[in-house]
Amino acid sequence: MYGDSLRDFVVGFIVVDPDRMKKHATETGKAFDDALMADNDFKQLIYDDLMKHATTNKFNSLEKPKQLTLLKDAFSQEDDLLTPTMKLKRNVAQVYFKE
Repeated sequence: MYGDSLRDFVVGFIVVDPDRMKKHATETGKAFDDALMADNDFKQLIYDDLMKHATTNKFNSLEKPKQLTLLKDAFSQEDDLLTPTMKLKRNVAQVYFKE
């Protein structure tokens, strides 16, 4: 069991489109670098867009993420997060994303 690390809500791991990231940086005058991934305004922009799509597709409240982590790269076998059949290694992901 995972102990106290379990949560009662969905978290989203979103791979950000670099073009969208660059557009946001240009529009807001912020640097187009890794720090933008942690920028609250940028995260809110992504979250709002995600919620718009969730509402359009009639997600219920349990299916909507309450917390987001923005990623530059998708999960892969190289980072040991996916099996050869492209399934998430949950135990590895839990350690990898512990913070």
